[in-house]
Amino acid sequence: MQSRFFPAIPPPARRDALAGILLTLMIAASVAPGVSLLPAGLLGWAAALLLSYRLGRRQRIQSAWLIGLGGAGIAWGTLHGTPFKASPIFASNQGLVSLLAAVSFLRLVARPGGMDLDLPAPRGRKALWRTLLGVHLFGAVINLSTVVILGDRMATRGRLGKRRALALTRGFAAAAFWSPFFSAMAAALTYAPGARLSVVVLAGLPMAALALWLTTRDIDPEDPKLGAPFIGYPMRFSALWIPGLLVLIVLTVHALVPDWSILAIIAFSAPLLTILILIAQRGFEAWPPLREHIARGLASTVNELALFLAAGVLAAGLISVTGSLGDWLPFERFGAPQASLLLIVMVGAAALGVHPVIAIASFGVWLAPLHPEPNLLAITLLMSWAIGVPANPLSGLHLMMQGRYGIDGYAFLRWNAGYVLKCLGVAIALLHVYAALLGA
Repeated sequence: MQSRFFPAIPPPARRDALAGILLTLMIAASVAPGVSLLPAGLLGWAAALLLSYRLGRRQRIQSAWLIGLGGAGIAWGTLHGTPFKASPIFASNQGLVSLLAAVSFLRLVARPGGMDLDLPAPRGRKALWRTLLGVHLFGAVINLSTVVILGDRMATRGRLGKRRALALTRGFAAAAFWSPFFSAMAAALTYAPGARLSVVVLAGLPMAALALWLTTRDIDPEDPKLGAPFIGYPMRFSALWIPGLLVLIVLTVHALVPDWSILAIIAFSAPLLTILILIAQRGFEAWPPLREHIARGLASTVNELALFLAAGVLAAGLISVTGSLGDWLPFERFGAPQASLLLIVMVGAAALGVHPVIAIASFGVWLAPLHPEPNLLAITLLMSWAIGVPANPLSGLHLMMQGRYGIDGYAFLRWNAGYVLKCLGVAIALLHVYAALLGA
C-alpha cells in the first residue's frame, strides 16, 4: 500500500537484498577487536525486521515471547535499581549472530560430493560410516545446508526412510559437541567467558565419537529386521581441504592474536576464505555467486537470526532481574553434580520443545555470579545442545526434515529416546571426569 504519507513496502526480493547488505555490514562491524558490538547489533536487528515476512507463525510467537519476557525483566530490574543499558539488549548475542551469517558463505565453496551426481549410491556398513562422517565433518563447518545437500541426494521420490533420516540428523547434531563453527560453540563461549577453545573441543570429541558409534548400532544396515537396506551418499572426502584450511587459519590467528575472540576470527575468516577460493577458481566470475548469496542466501538464515536476537533480549532481561535479586543463587558452587543436574534439566527442556540457545542464555546468565569454572560450564552447555537437539521435536533440524521430507518431528522424539538417554548417561560420567581434571 502506498500513499503520500507512507512509502511502499519494498517487494520481497528487495527486502532480501537490503537485509543481505546489512548482514554483511554487520559481520564487518563485529570482527574488529576492542570495538563496541552495539552498531553490529543494530544492523542485525534492522536485517531481521526486513526479513520478518519470512518467519513462520511458530517462529514469530516464540520470538515475541522471548522479547516480551526479556523486556519485562529489563523493566523489573530497572524499577528495582539495576542501571539500564542498551548494549546488552541489542548486542548480547552478537558474536553468535555474526558467526551464523559468516559461516553461511562457506556453502559457496564447500560441497561434500562435488558435482558428480551420477555416481552410484553406496550401500551397507561402509556407506553408513562414510555418510555419517561426511554429514558430521562437513556439517561441522557449513552447518544445516549439509543435511539438505546429502538428504536430497539420498531421498527416494522425495522421502527418506528412518535409517537415512537418523544417520543425517544424528551425525549432524553430534558436531555440536566440538565444532568451533557451530552456533552451539558460539553460545557456549558467549555464556562461559574465559573457556579455552582447545580444551572444550578436545572434551567434546569423545562424546561425538560415542554418538556416531551409537547411531551405527541403532541403524545397522546389515540387519534385515530394521527395514530397507541403507543407501548412503557418494562422499568425496577430498573436499575436506576447505574446512581443514579454515580450522588451521582460525587456530593460527588465535595463537598469534590471543586477545581476538574466536568468534570474531571465524566471522572474519570464513567470508574471506570463501572470496579467495572463488577468485582462485573462477577469476572474474567470482562476483556473481557472492552477489547472489548476499542478495538471497543470507536471507535464509532469518529463523536462526530472529531466535538468537530474541534470546539476547531474554538474556538481557535475566541479567537485569538477577542484578536486582542481591546475593541469591541457584547453587553455592558449580561442580560435577551441579553440571550434571543442569544438563538433565536442559535436555528435558529441549524434549519439551525449548530451543537450546534459550536454555543456554537463561542458565548462563543465572550462573554467572557463581564464577563457575568456564571450561566445565562450556562443556556442559555444548552437551546440552548436542544431546538436546535430537530430543527436541521442534528443533530447526527436525522441522526442516518434516517440511522437506515429510517426517514428523515427534517421530524423531520416539526414535531418539534411547539414544538420548545413553548419551546423557555417558555425558554425566564424563562431566565428573572433566571436573576432576579441571579442578572444579
